[in-house]
Amino acid sequence: MNGLIYKLNELKKLNKKDLIDELKEYTEAKGFTAEEGQIAAWDACIDFLNHQNGLLNNKTYDITCIFEYFLPLEGGRRPDVIMIFDEKVIILEFKNKQTYTEDDISQAIGYREDLYNYHNFTRENNLQVESYLVLTKGTLSENINNLQILNKENFLEKIDFKNLTPSNKSKAQEFIDSEYEPLPDILSATYDLFKSGKLPHIQSISDGDIEKAYKQLKKIVFNNMTKNRGKNVVFVSGVPGAGKTLVALKFLYNYNKYIQSNNTNEGGAIYLSGNGPLVNVIEAQIDEALGKEGLGKAYIKGAIKFKREFMNNNKNPNYNVLLFDEAQRAWDEEKMNAGGISEPKALINICDKIYKAKGDVTLVCFVGNGQSIHEGEEKGIKLWVEALKDRLDYDIYLPDKFKEDFLGVKNLNIVNELHLDVSIRNNFIDISKFIEAVLSCNVFEARKELDHIKSKGFVIKVSRDFNKCMEYVENLENKNLKHGLLISSKVKGNDFENVKKALGKSNFTSYIDSREAGKWFLRDCNEMETAASEFACQGLEIDFPIVIFGGDYVVRNGK
Repeated sequence: MNGLIYKLNELKKLNKKDLIDELKEYTEAKGFTAEEGQIAAWDACIDFLNHQNGLLNNKTYDITCIFEYFLPLEGGRRPDVIMIFDEKVIILEFKNKQTYTEDDISQAIGYREDLYNYHNFTRENNLQVESYLVLTKGTLSENINNLQILNKENFLEKIDFKNLTPSNKSKAQEFIDSEYEPLPDILSATYDLFKSGKLPHIQSISDGDIEKAYKQLKKIVFNNMTKNRGKNVVFVSGVPGAGKTLVALKFLYNYNKYIQSNNTNEGGAIYLSGNGPLVNVIEAQIDEALGKEGLGKAYIKGAIKFKREFMNNNKNPNYNVLLFDEAQRAWDEEKMNAGGISEPKALINICDKIYKAKGDVTLVCFVGNGQSIHEGEEKGIKLWVEALKDRLDYDIYLPDKFKEDFLGVKNLNIVNELHLDVSIRNNFIDISKFIEAVLSCNVFEARKELDHIKSKGFVIKVSRDFNKCMEYVENLENKNLKHGLLISSKVKGNDFENVKKALGKSNFTSYIDSREAGKWFLRDCNEMETAASEFACQGLEIDFPIVIFGGDYVVRNGK
């Protein structure tokens, strides 16, 4: 059982001490202690609800409430009260005090966003989800970051109960029994995909951009394989965190499964990335999911190794689909240092060889925005335009956003479903505009974007005291969250020594070997002894990162 169900009219008839004992016993059975502060909060919550129900003064209007609904897989996170109506779900987060903190606001908003995004019952019944912060001792009536503060005086005024139809207890039980799947990180998603063949059943994946992009990609590749028998280049673009890698991995798994089960002459698909840590980690996750070491190498390869093996020779890859992730980071001629050709041209040349051997080939380029981190990666999509401008033998599929870049290039096919514009990272909150504004010193835009992402439940803290940071993450409501230190690779010399002093860690380092990145992300990051640089963390995720500004980014006079 994941929550206790009561009707409001039945609540006022129950002995309050017995009710609190039942809540205490239930909470402790879940493995959590009910301390004096929690018991006092229940006491105040019950009195508040009984008072409001008395003001409603309607015996036939009986609201169904769920107390202490434990969000599955969320380490003990639980809203105080959830009211279930036929039209919407209302979350009440009670605080037995006169005022609120920023964390109180974030907590209540977080419940709203999570139940909307990840709870099957709310989606299947097309229910609105509202959340309120209730101050049992206060009189404040503010709206902070799109969250209304409630008190005894404004409770019935701010919630329009007259136009809501209370659901019965069986509906509340359906809510409790319904699936709730928070979005996993890329490593967990990879494991689940290769273990069960499924990505999590989340609205943005099953109904949104990811599924639309996947279906279009599948259609293009299969048409080429069965009808057109030609050469394709497909561009899949997206904002940071939109799920481009999930599209690639889902296609990789399903296409190779199809090839293997149908015994065709096609070579299958391979995932290529220049991100060494990501390649090593995903390889290991595939090995573990399939139960055999080394199988991951059949699905994923480092781009550098792949190019070295098949460039400037007669060797042919045994694949007819190449999935090239982070294509915006492709190397220019100087960085390639391979006879004056860029990385896009090198891959096109390899595709030419595949076409000769297999009779069809598709190169899929996954393009992110503003994610180049090495020298020689700055030209982005321009390198691909240069590589394809004279290749009339290739059909090119791309979203409309690249149309102007490819002006003058022949055989263009505009497919807007190939662009993913909704970030699913950070609980569907796109923080890229805020980061861009900060890095460009646009204070006005940064403040506007900060207010927006906080209204969606994004939590951001700034501190010069590392011990306070540690205390904060250790007291987070969700005990399953991974946290870790991130730092720029540009922090060196005296700046780095100052960071070590500030952390109080004489053995602190920011170097993580790409072969050890998976171990760090899956386990060691919580120890806070090593920080990941941009080279180790690109494409991988920490739930609650602590970013160290160590002198590499300084603003003076607005610059």
